[in-house]
Amino acid sequence: MSSGTKDGDAGATHSGKDDFATRDQLRAMAHPLRLEIMERVGRRGTARAADVAADLGIPANSVSYHLRILARGGVVEEAPEAARDRRDRVWRLTQLSFEHGRRTGGPDNDPEATDVEYLDASGATSLAAFEWIRSAWNAEIARYRSRDIAPEDGLGSLFATSLRLSKEQMRELNRTINAALHEYQLINRDELGANLPGDPESDQEAYTFKVLWAAVGELSPQQERSRERRESGDGATDGGEAPGSQPSDGSSTASPSSRA
Repeated sequence: MSSGTKDGDAGATHSGKDDFATRDQLRAMAHPLRLEIMERVGRRGTARAADVAADLGIPANSVSYHLRILARGGVVEEAPEAARDRRDRVWRLTQLSFEHGRRTGGPDNDPEATDVEYLDASGATSLAAFEWIRSAWNAEIARYRSRDIAPEDGLGSLFATSLRLSKEQMRELNRTINAALHEYQLINRDELGANLPGDPESDQEAYTFKVLWAAVGELSPQQERSRERRESGDGATDGGEAPGSQPSDGSSTASPSSRA
């Protein structure tokens, strides 16, 4: 998941660290409930397990368990300045953003992780993000089933299609959508990504919308053969690769916001 500040400094973090996720952070994040807990902590700014449990309607001891896993992975840390006393455990995110993927993985991002280990963790977190959005969509379907809701009162939007583009055109589309999402992600939030009381930048009632942007290319048999020959050192080509076939410029899940 990726987040930013009002002045456009998308790399700013709570602790001054880079906004890329390490392998251990990704391993901790690779669970849809932990992604939701991250989101709740991030949008509150700081939170106790009881706060998040009340938001989600689940037991506080379950939230505490997942917060401990996130803490061991370096995703959250204690915020003692927000605690009432030494026994009061209050949490905050360690970073504003947890970008990940092939382009940001490996030694430059996590010196202790091999590329395979990092990509496995990145892939698991990306799949958790799909589960995170699927749960929200199921809740919207259930809401429609339980009440007679007019289309204009719905809170869900889905667009599914395929595109025929070059890799560079796909990258351009990805940059355009990411820029738009980043702009809207800053509305009604402070410089650390926490929700502003009263939603001062919305003229009407504001809601939380969960968003997942994903695009994946597929290779034709001819393109598969061409890639295999290049990888084997043959050098011959039959045509271009499918756009998006490398997860090098795309995005994934933190309040996290994540790009994979």
